[in-house]
Amino acid sequence: MTGITGETKIVGVWGHPVGHSRSPAMHNAALRKLGLNWVYVPFDISPDQIPEAIAGIKALGLVGVNVTVPLKELVLPYVIASEAALQTGSVNTLYNHDGCLYGDSTDGRGFLRSLQDAGQSGAGRSAFILGAGGSARAIAFALASLGSRCQISNRTAARSEGLVSDVNRVFPGCAETAGWGTEAGKFDLLVNTTSLGMHPHEEAVPMLPPEVFADRPFVYDLIYAPARTKLLRLAEQAGCQTSNGITMLVHQGALSLSLWTGLPVEEMPVKLMEEAVRASL
Repeated sequence: MTGITGETKIVGVWGHPVGHSRSPAMHNAALRKLGLNWVYVPFDISPDQIPEAIAGIKALGLVGVNVTVPLKELVLPYVIASEAALQTGSVNTLYNHDGCLYGDSTDGRGFLRSLQDAGQSGAGRSAFILGAGGSARAIAFALASLGSRCQISNRTAARSEGLVSDVNRVFPGCAETAGWGTEAGKFDLLVNTTSLGMHPHEEAVPMLPPEVFADRPFVYDLIYAPARTKLLRLAEQAGCQTSNGITMLVHQGALSLSLWTGLPVEEMPVKLMEEAVRASL
């Protein structure tokens, strides 16, 4: 893309707030590489604006948008949902096709691809997941689909109990609740999906079981700003392998871009997208 013209197509990201998002840098780099006359922009959409924003996609002819917190679960009633979106009750990608608005969840698939980048498998794991929001839902379902078992811990117990019930309805026996900050069963994968540790509260750490690093689990923190949260630093000091959320952001973004463009995900420039995210931090 050499500049915005009358033929420029628009994609973007919805969130509230959304100014911190690195998705514009990542996607615009990819669009330039793909030679598309498209532009990706952020939209700050509050939860009470969703009906008008949904109508705006169709009225303005947007190709689609990514959806981030706190909107992922709220947009579901307004779209034709994919199986992944229906299972998780969460949508992170909207796309406008032939006058119909579709919703999908690429978070779970993006997480699994990110694990592969780190030399890890999503199959047959014992996972301890912190949080029960949209990202946690996608990750729990993705892991359970591969036969992994998930313990889910959330500050609000009702949220974790609801997620456990939803996972077990589709994948019986693959999920159970764990108390916030109390003892847990053995696990070899720890995933933080909460915002604890995110800028500007870098020293915050989720409440964890006392034996959290005893078996040296692989520790994955979805936060990528800062690149090394206090949780990751503590894990590394205990001898654990770790990863932050940059590669998940990239892979779920590549899957979204594939949905919008109709191009195979294998053609998405994921390395360039990752470089753009890192440069923007």
